[in-house]
Amino acid sequence: MTSYNARRTLLRSNPSLYVSKTRLSVRQLPLWASERVLKRLATHAVRVFESEVKSGSRQPLADDELHPLEDEEEGEKEKEPEQKKRRRPGERPTVVTQAKIVRVSDRLDPVTGKGRSRGYGFLQMTTHADALRVLRWANNNPVVEGLMRGWFKAELEDLLKGKGAAMKKEDGTAETPETDKARKNRIKSRIEEFAGKEDDGKDGKSKTSGLILEFSIENVQVVKKRREKQDVSQGFG
Repeated sequence: MTSYNARRTLLRSNPSLYVSKTRLSVRQLPLWASERVLKRLATHAVRVFESEVKSGSRQPLADDELHPLEDEEEGEKEKEPEQKKRRRPGERPTVVTQAKIVRVSDRLDPVTGKGRSRGYGFLQMTTHADALRVLRWANNNPVVEGLMRGWFKAELEDLLKGKGAAMKKEDGTAETPETDKARKNRIKSRIEEFAGKEDDGKDGKSKTSGLILEFSIENVQVVKKRREKQDVSQGFG
């Protein structure tokens, strides 16, 4: 209720703000969680939601949720046809267009080379319906952290095998054999920390608080700049 009242007050205070239909904010993220894990969670949640609907254990989305009324706000013009238009020829469709974790810039993780997580992030979904599926399946779900642990362990194993992005020093040059060896040792230690702590998501439950997901409050101008930046990076327009 406190969060709801704070969001309502914020929306009333600034006419440029609105509640997104496709962007989710994710709080109480484990500090070790990566963007790859967050994106995998979203795709998994959509798939499992639909499986539960088919099995009869969950109610399907309502018609007005599958086909929401068009919003005239500038920030809400990310409709499914536009997403299809933006897709490159031969590119596979995806339910997630962005998975972002907010990080600090002055404290880097020695394994990934990324800034330390602030414990929250965002998921930009292709459609409102998929955003609802993720929200309803993953929000405060006790099995989520176990799944994420397993996925992150697999990500570390990929790094150890050289399948992940190569680490570079602060000046942009490649690691020396000595620093590469030290990094691999750190990865092995991190894998050992996660070994046995992941589960298959069926019976395991986290002892910590679950993730908190809600539709993100967006600023029209910020969304416009973000979309323009994505267009440039993807070669559209």
